[in-house]
Amino acid sequence: MQAWNFWRENTRHFWQHWGSYVTLVFLTNVVISYCAIPLFSWLTAAVLRWQRVPYVSYTNAGNILLKHPLAVLGLLAILLAIMVLVYWQFAFLLLGIRNIRRGRPRTTRDLLRATVASLADASPSTFLFFIGYFLIILPFGSILFSTPLLNKAKIPAFITSYLMANPLWATVLVLFYAAAIYLGLRLIAVLPLMMLDGYHSRDAIRESWRITRRQFWTYLSRMLVALAMITLLTLILYVALYLAQLYFDTTKIALLTATLNLFLMEVGTELIVIYATIIFMTIILSSHADHEPTPMMLLSFREPARTKRRTRILITLGLVVISGALVSFNLIYLNGLAISKPLTIAHRGVDNGNGVQNTIPALIKTSKEHPDYVEMDIQETKDHQFVVMHDTNLKALAGLKRKVGDMTLKELTKVTVTENGHQAKIPSFAAYLDAAIAHKQKLLVEIKTNKATTKDLPERFIKQFGPKLLANHEQVHTLSYRIMTALRKEDPQQFVSYILPYNLTFPYTDANAYTMEATTLNDNFIDQAAKTHQKVYAWDIDSVTLLDQMMFLGVNGIITDNLSEMQAEIKSNTDNPSYANLLLAFMNELSLETQTQ
Repeated sequence: MQAWNFWRENTRHFWQHWGSYVTLVFLTNVVISYCAIPLFSWLTAAVLRWQRVPYVSYTNAGNILLKHPLAVLGLLAILLAIMVLVYWQFAFLLLGIRNIRRGRPRTTRDLLRATVASLADASPSTFLFFIGYFLIILPFGSILFSTPLLNKAKIPAFITSYLMANPLWATVLVLFYAAAIYLGLRLIAVLPLMMLDGYHSRDAIRESWRITRRQFWTYLSRMLVALAMITLLTLILYVALYLAQLYFDTTKIALLTATLNLFLMEVGTELIVIYATIIFMTIILSSHADHEPTPMMLLSFREPARTKRRTRILITLGLVVISGALVSFNLIYLNGLAISKPLTIAHRGVDNGNGVQNTIPALIKTSKEHPDYVEMDIQETKDHQFVVMHDTNLKALAGLKRKVGDMTLKELTKVTVTENGHQAKIPSFAAYLDAAIAHKQKLLVEIKTNKATTKDLPERFIKQFGPKLLANHEQVHTLSYRIMTALRKEDPQQFVSYILPYNLTFPYTDANAYTMEATTLNDNFIDQAAKTHQKVYAWDIDSVTLLDQMMFLGVNGIITDNLSEMQAEIKSNTDNPSYANLLLAFMNELSLETQTQ
């Protein structure tokens, strides 16, 4: 009941002062998104070009540390600047919300001065705690506080999927999340105490621990109630607009109503995002209010009518300008010009577990569904041949404690692998390629490295398979920068994509394309690739929601384990779709997370 009353009273307060809150959050995000982030992106790229570092990945992290110390220092300086700005944004929002709740006695200029003063007074230990706090609450921190500055501070989905597939690691991950939530809530008052009262980090931690003693469930329940109500509000908005458009699609004003409904969806979602930001920041601020000798009495302050009117006029004028831009975009989107139709690429040659990965029977079965490409993996064997295999050992698929690099091709092709209730022999790449050509199926060949990988692998690969790959329009990709550059040098006509597991900054390489893990892929990366005439393939795209987001980003291809489902969604979005279906697809793009990035 207490959590419900907290949500209800703060919601009422939000709508009474919506103009002030919208101004505070929206303009802050605009400055961050369109000024700070482009500047940091440019600085990062400039530092890497200056030090001749073509890309940043875990595969070359050691090389950068040892051979490019100035690049490391430059990147650390940029990271420090980002954290300072995150600190400023958090402090500015806290001060701004408290100012609105007190009737706006301070001007925006005063708030900016106070925020700068808070930065100046912050000790190194304060910043260290600030960084550590966000690392601790990273798994769920975007619920409490989301900023475009931290949109790349994510655990890649493939790592989470791998951990959750292992019972031991899944248990560790769940326990880590539980501990993060507990610590995050017990330390919820630390940042307000440091930013608003000038506490030293050690004293703030001690005080927050005291304040939240026996109050853990109070703050958790406030969070859960707020999250549930925000989710319900979003669901009601989307369902109402979708059902309305289903009806209007049968009338002569379908395009007009679709444009209006899409506009309402965009504005409504942005308003909900701002509302969610205020509610969750208010939960954080409430811990500080509980600490004050005289708590802030909600709704006891009255904002001057003139100030309230001026704020709402400013917001209304801003919304009119933004509305014009949104309507223009909506017309473009509803005419099918704002989304891509990506190539479909079957991951490891299977669709929804219809066979054993990287085997010929699965290839033949999947090829009947007509993917644009079948993605598969090859490795070098002990006798320097090429075998089709993803893992570097045979434990998972064959139950053997042997490594691919320790076996000859003849030995490997005698091994039976089992998966998804199916069995098949491990094939050589030559046999797999011939089967693909026989069934008119193009391949995306991933060259993986192992202990048997030799320096002349690219040359031998091109000499043995190059002409056949070109003749049948096959493509190649690899996680090895050395192999990618060698393939491009050996045969410039070959289509070679470079695999990137994380998007820190746009790379500058000779690759024809980039195969990018979807978690940190964004529109800036896509735009940069288009300017350099390079394709972008996203992996692994296994849900309709993620596929819709990738289509809005404009990716050229998607690598998926659920081929038929993704093909159906692409067709639904691009093959004379109804306006209701286009609205449904756009709902996936307008998630609360993407709206704040």
